[in-house]
Amino acid sequence: MNGSTVSINHVSKHFGDFHALDDINITIKQGEFFSLLGPSGCGKTTLLRIIAGFEFPDEGAVLFDDKDIVALPPNKRESNTVFQSYALFPHLSVYDNVAFPLKLKKLPKDQIDAKVKEYLHLVQLDQHMYKKPNQLSGGQRQRVAIARALINEPKVLLLDEPLSALDAKLRSSLLVDLDALHDKIGITFIYVTHDQSEALAVSDRIAVMNQGHVLQVGTP
Repeated sequence: MNGSTVSINHVSKHFGDFHALDDINITIKQGEFFSLLGPSGCGKTTLLRIIAGFEFPDEGAVLFDDKDIVALPPNKRESNTVFQSYALFPHLSVYDNVAFPLKLKKLPKDQIDAKVKEYLHLVQLDQHMYKKPNQLSGGQRQRVAIARALINEPKVLLLDEPLSALDAKLRSSLLVDLDALHDKIGITFIYVTHDQSEALAVSDRIAVMNQGHVLQVGTP
């Protein structure tokens, strides 16, 4: 898989009188693990949602490999999002949750089967593929969500505080696995967190945000 270069050019977003984002300019390199770090309300999740296509900027452009994607709906962008809440289908098995995006594309069954098993192996859930989400730990459920987000082979994976619902020990373990996964597949990861230690542990570079502004971009 190859990642995309993501360019955020002069992006602003207002909710009424509230300036959620004010003239944001960031270039995220192809294949980079890039974190947006800041306190609650700083604009980091709004920026991620704009990259994903769930929000539209009032001003500015978002480019994947020099192509402006602002007008494209989420399903037409070469990105997928992993949410804090997992967003799994409770009545479906792990296998069927991960297979769901491929079934929507009406791919042949043997092709779906091969890809689902490949990605469940990638996130170390081979032994749990026929379990339901309520039979899994929080960390395992998040792995299912990550596998489902990756199976369409996006160029950009967006992670919206994916570990914040987990206890400290699980967070630490999954963070190591996420870093290893990034190294293995090589696509662009954009990771939102309020936790400085998380950002420092996994990021190639970090943008520190506060009150709708980027204060600093640099290496850990």
